[in-house]
This record gives sequence, C-alpha cells and structure tokens, in this order.
Amino acid sequence: MSYNLKIMGFEGRNMDASDNNVINVTNSDIIKRIIFSLIFVAKSKTSKDYAWGIVKNMLIDMSEDYDFLQYIQIEDLENINDNIDDINVLVDFDSIESNKIAQAIQKIIDLFKRNLGKRAGYFFLSEFKEVLGNSYYDIIKKMGVDLRLIDLHSEIFGYGEESYEIKEKYNSNIAYLEKRN
Repeated sequence: MSYNLKIMGFEGRNMDASDNNVINVTNSDIIKRIIFSLIFVAKSKTSKDYAWGIVKNMLIDMSEDYDFLQYIQIEDLENINDNIDDINVLVDFDSIESNKIAQAIQKIIDLFKRNLGKRAGYFFLSEFKEVLGNSYYDIIKKMGVDLRLIDLHSEIFGYGEESYEIKEKYNSNIAYLEKRN
C-alpha cells in the first residue's frame, strides 16, 4: 500500500516552493514518521533514552495483539543516533492492510501518551500533529486514525477506563461516552 504525499520538511513545511513535488510513501514510511514524531515531541518532556525505551517496549508488548509490529525494529538504546534511521521496518510491513495498521497506530499514540503520563502535557497531541506534518496527518486521518478520540480518552481517563467506553456515531464527527455493562 502506498500513498501520495506532498514533499514536506520534518516540521511540516514545504521543502521546495513548487506545489508539484509529490512522492509515494509506504506503510513503512508512515509508521517510521509516526514513531519518530512521537519520540521527537517526548524528548522535550523527558529524556531521549526514556522516549526511545517507551516505544521499544510498547512495540514488543503490542506485537501480541498486532503481530505485524514485529516487523518494526528499534536500534539498541546504547546505539541510538537519535534519528529516523534508528527505526527499521521490514518490507513485509508494507503488505499489511491499512485499516489494521490504523488500529495499531491509534493504539500506539494513545499508549505512548498514557505512558508519558502528566509529562505529556495538555498539548502533546497538538505538538505531535505539528511535528508529524499536515501531509502525514492527512494520510493517517484517511487511514482511520483519530487523534481527537485519543484526546477524549485522556479527558475521561479519570472516570475509570473500565467504566466507560468512547463511542463514535457512525460516519460522523461526534464522539460520546457510553457506560459499560
């Protein structure tokens, strides 16, 4: 699976003034950009090693539910150069259906934010979206990733995750809480 992407700089700015610069990006490109963007934002709130460590451990833990996450490999923490090339994605990842990857991405972002706890801060997802860049954000949104549901989850976390569930009205932008039975 590949997507068309306008060439953007890491902070989401055009690298070239021309609007005709379009490249194809794969699932591998997208997941690498998401992971590195999360780490980039988290490093301003915690240590580099902690940010990379959260991702590495989270991918291992989540691979039980999303077996394709085993195709993502993070360098050993002592060998981290602190750039996107420290994230290796095997070619098999590109054959995974985008809706399955979107579910995993949604969970990765949510868990990452929760693992940071109060250090994440109120504007974590806004900062993440800015670092990710508009083009990549548009792609993950089309895939089905919804950052506002993650924000809503954070807002209600105090109610007790077991007591309430976030629901979204089919084919709308309305999310609401429903008490679990």
